[in-house]
Amino acid sequence: MSSLSIAGHEIRRLLRDRALPVLLGLLVVLAAYAAWNGSAWVGQREAAIGLINAEEQDARDRSRGFVGKAPSVLPRVQPVLPPGAMAALSIGQAEAYPYTADVVALGDRTQLLRHVWSDIGNPAVQAAGRFDLAFVIVFLLPLVILATTFDLWSRERERGITALVLSQPIAAGRLIAVKASARGAIVLLPALAIILAVAAGSGATSPSGLAVLALIVLAYGSFWLALAMLIGCFARRTTEAAIAAGALWLLIVVMAPSLVLAAVNLMVPPPSQMQLATRLKAQLADTARQQQLRHAAEPPATRSPRIADAVRAAYADLLQADQAITPLIAAHTEAEDARRRALDRARLLLPSVAVQDALDRLAGSDADRALAFQQQVLAYWQARRQLHKDYLDRDVPQTLAEYDALPRFEFQETAGALQRGVLIDLAALAVATFLLLIASWSMRRRLATP
Repeated sequence: MSSLSIAGHEIRRLLRDRALPVLLGLLVVLAAYAAWNGSAWVGQREAAIGLINAEEQDARDRSRGFVGKAPSVLPRVQPVLPPGAMAALSIGQAEAYPYTADVVALGDRTQLLRHVWSDIGNPAVQAAGRFDLAFVIVFLLPLVILATTFDLWSRERERGITALVLSQPIAAGRLIAVKASARGAIVLLPALAIILAVAAGSGATSPSGLAVLALIVLAYGSFWLALAMLIGCFARRTTEAAIAAGALWLLIVVMAPSLVLAAVNLMVPPPSQMQLATRLKAQLADTARQQQLRHAAEPPATRSPRIADAVRAAYADLLQADQAITPLIAAHTEAEDARRRALDRARLLLPSVAVQDALDRLAGSDADRALAFQQQVLAYWQARRQLHKDYLDRDVPQTLAEYDALPRFEFQETAGALQRGVLIDLAALAVATFLLLIASWSMRRRLATP
């Protein structure tokens, strides 16, 4: 009995099963709805960004009339984080971080992102996540694979034909590997085609992004096929195999991520945003009182008739306030980074979380991209501050030409489709799959057990 004949038998057997068309049809419907949902979300985000850009341009036009009447006219700017090329694939953490900022050159650093968080929406939706293609891949694709591969060997055991099948000139390990590969091909390849088609239809048309998406789906599907092989080595009855498959899906996809998150929260608790806000408010109030006392004690000085000294004093006060709150913000950021590093390490132990992370990174809805946006906003705000200082130092107000040449904010992408984070996720998934294959190979002798 050759491997080709075994594979052909398994394919014919699976194609005769009426459940396969139903499963694939259900996957088409759910994937299409998920893709539409992701595309609608992208459309809403782009419409909101369009309104923000229009508002910013209006403020820029209105502020032009004040040029020359003050040392500098730096109108309010609202930088935006545009959706990525594959954004419809996974909404991910995009709603957990602000996609726009409020940059006022002479404003408080703490106000950059405070008043521009994304819409709160339904708390239940925020907690569970939206129904997007990433949800279909992470949660539903394993169910389709397990539903067609959980009985790789249990059916032969129930019929009492294990000895007859193993009497053929083929090794037991090779036999179950061929059976799993044949069933996987007839299920995973159509599922991959469905996912790629609906992803492209939703607007995620980046060739490199679709190629990486295919790689992620194949790697994740291979993990569940390897798990089905391991189940086949142990389960002696079809019902046992079905229960084991369902329990393992529940453990790997649902329970383990929640338990690991709870453990990380215990070991590295998230820093309190409310506590930070209270400390910042108290520090700024104390700094303002000290500045008032100093100004009351110091006699007014006159440096130049062009730009009033009060303007320079106000700028110096702003710098002093920034320096006073910098240690508080740095400590809070360090605590957040420590927790994020713990979560990044934990994801490598959980295949479902690693795949979700890879899809988020591919879609541009991951935390790293959002944090890169915040860092670029901070740098842009600091550059606006420096422009104001330059006008004060030269003691000449801003001109219309300089106003018209003010730099605009444009987000700079920091990673491509096949970025380092995606490669790490795929490597973690490959290691998990390899360990399952080793376990299955070591248990191959159990296949002869009736």
